[in-house]
Amino acid sequence: MKRRRLTPRETAFLQRERVIRVATVGRDGTPWVVPVCHAVERGTIYFGSDKDGRKVQNIAKTKRLSLVADRYSDNWGRLRGVAVAGRGQILTRGPAFARGVRLLYRKYRQYEKVAALEPGESVIVRVRPSHVMSWNYGE
Repeated sequence: MKRRRLTPRETAFLQRERVIRVATVGRDGTPWVVPVCHAVERGTIYFGSDKDGRKVQNIAKTKRLSLVADRYSDNWGRLRGVAVAGRGQILTRGPAFARGVRLLYRKYRQYEKVAALEPGESVIVRVRPSHVMSWNYGE
């Protein structure tokens, strides 16, 4: 069955994880996967990027992306992960942009000093899931 929403346990797992991998596809079909810092609020995932980054260019063209967070263990019964496919909305300014920035700065204290997210130079990508899958959550 196709799920479109994160469960509370999946949301908590994503919020605890420090890095997710985001996959996009370029116009020519070339896949691109990169690690990003992220935040989650009410089932929506946010991450920041330079406005000219390849992932941003790909999302601007296709509006689609996938992401995954996982925790590895040599005891495979303890593997955990959440994968999401969805539409990415590129936010360049305004209240939604500011909200994403606040969420990221709250989660990553060093973000503002090391890689400040500024309108005109940076974007926030807001991801609304269209398909959610997880493993070892008993759901």
